[in-house]
Amino acid sequence: MNSVTVIVPTLNESENIDILLKRLLAVKSTRRIDFDILFVDSASTDNTCDCVKKWYASAGVELLSLEKNVGLAGAVIAAVRQVKTTFVLVMDADLSHPPEAIPDLLRPLFENTHDMVIGSRYVAGGSTPDWPLSRRISSKIATIPALFFCDVHDPLAGFFAVQRRRLLELPGTVPGFKIGLAVLAEYRKDLRVKEIPIEFSDRDFGESKMNRGVAFDYLKQLVILSSRRIRKRQT
Repeated sequence: MNSVTVIVPTLNESENIDILLKRLLAVKSTRRIDFDILFVDSASTDNTCDCVKKWYASAGVELLSLEKNVGLAGAVIAAVRQVKTTFVLVMDADLSHPPEAIPDLLRPLFENTHDMVIGSRYVAGGSTPDWPLSRRISSKIATIPALFFCDVHDPLAGFFAVQRRRLLELPGTVPGFKIGLAVLAEYRKDLRVKEIPIEFSDRDFGESKMNRGVAFDYLKQLVILSSRRIRKRQT
């Protein structure tokens, strides 16, 4: 059994599946690093699931199909409960996260120098080349409140590798998209975190999942994290 599962949450990402899997499998073959690939689909209304199923013959490609959309964080937790590997790596399906960076994210875990590795837009060498200035500013502003719960440059990154048990042991439910922030906030100084630079690309196909509902879930998550932090200080 492999020690790593790459978890890819999907919601109407049919146009990106083939491109992403070709790149993922190229990383496995050229970099000589083995990992399983699990897509977890949140009730897509297009043919995302059919696109994944075409790749079943490829070693290590599987699909977990959920009956309803439970949000990205909920999908990741559902996938984590299904797999048995020591480590999991979470990445988006929209090609914004470069699969070619996977070996760099996994190496510190394999060497036991870190417990979590983040593909970061905001460390030296990281970039968001397709973003207009307005989006860069709004992203930076959104990052500010998250910094109260952790000490990293890109706490809202969705591209990260971590020990699977860290996700399994998260208390309660995690709303919205920011599952990585939940891990950072829960374990704080007990978590050895490393950030590596990535080039974050805008999607070419499909529609962005960012909307008012996602923003509300992020605010809700900040409230939950604040209340948990207060309770911990009182105990």
